[in-house]
Amino acid sequence: MADRNTTGEKLTFRLATASDYDAVMNISEGVYGGRDYLPAFYRSFMADPDVIVFLALVGSQVVGLRASKITENGTAFIVKAARVAPDWRGQGIDRRLSLHQDEWMRKNHPTVKYKRSTAFSLTKGLAESMTKKMRHIFSMPFIEYQCGPGLWWRQDPAQLAQLEPTGLPDVVPLQDADDEVCTAVQKWLPAGACGGHDGKPVILVDWEPYTLSPANLKRLQAHNTIYMLNHAGDSSLSLSNTYLSPTVRILCVQIYSEDFPTVLKHLLRHLQDTSRTYGSEALCVGVFVSQCELEDALHDLCMQTLQMEQVQSRATSCETSLVQGKGQVMFFESEMRCEDY
Repeated sequence: MADRNTTGEKLTFRLATASDYDAVMNISEGVYGGRDYLPAFYRSFMADPDVIVFLALVGSQVVGLRASKITENGTAFIVKAARVAPDWRGQGIDRRLSLHQDEWMRKNHPTVKYKRSTAFSLTKGLAESMTKKMRHIFSMPFIEYQCGPGLWWRQDPAQLAQLEPTGLPDVVPLQDADDEVCTAVQKWLPAGACGGHDGKPVILVDWEPYTLSPANLKRLQAHNTIYMLNHAGDSSLSLSNTYLSPTVRILCVQIYSEDFPTVLKHLLRHLQDTSRTYGSEALCVGVFVSQCELEDALHDLCMQTLQMEQVQSRATSCETSLVQGKGQVMFFESEMRCEDY
């Protein structure tokens, strides 16, 4: 398929291959301040039959990418990555990629009826643009801090035990992902998290929404560390994964609980695990929590107690400046209709 961007240059679109790795890395350079996840995940995208990656080209030059994954038994797909080369931004390339991919989805996967996407609330223009074409389902507070390997708790992760709240049981790996677990976790989800296309509760895992079900939790266990904490009849859940970005190791943690001591218990366990395994590497820690009331306490913990530095910017492929303040990850969804775009 061929099209033209706003400058009149002829665009062509095709499915990406593993051999496009170097070209894709060229357009990834500098995204998220050097913390882009695409270099770590591109090859796994290529190996996953449910992930479809399209490239936009001008001549033989790769100028854009859009990757999406088919989920929920083929009824929905989630946009996992969208990139435009620096010299080609602001020319409508990502929009044309989106239109092309949506058209391809309709023709090749007719069971897909819904499209999902996430956006960072502090990115200028992006959240507003998403709201115009997709319905907002829910948001989760998101904080991001970084540190080197020389901090006191990075050098000796066992020292984190002194910060653990008393009176709580141990955080333990999730054993059986069943309906009882899902029901226990559902009450800690943010408002609106049951407003997806099927009316079922949705959890957000490293920027990707999943319907909360035993089957999905078992699937997530293959790529995430999942911990449970059971106390006084209530169960909380946390998930984490880690990967190496171009400049720093990323640890992403999602915690579903309503009180700070439980959140702290979960977070400390993930920090200990990662520091023991990757003690010599600089670390960027991103934390999602389901309750806005927990955000201030988390900032205080990271800055004052853990002595980490707040990440000041999250530049996307299309936006490079951010409003400073509290951030949220926003979840959007729309029906697959031509008029949506």
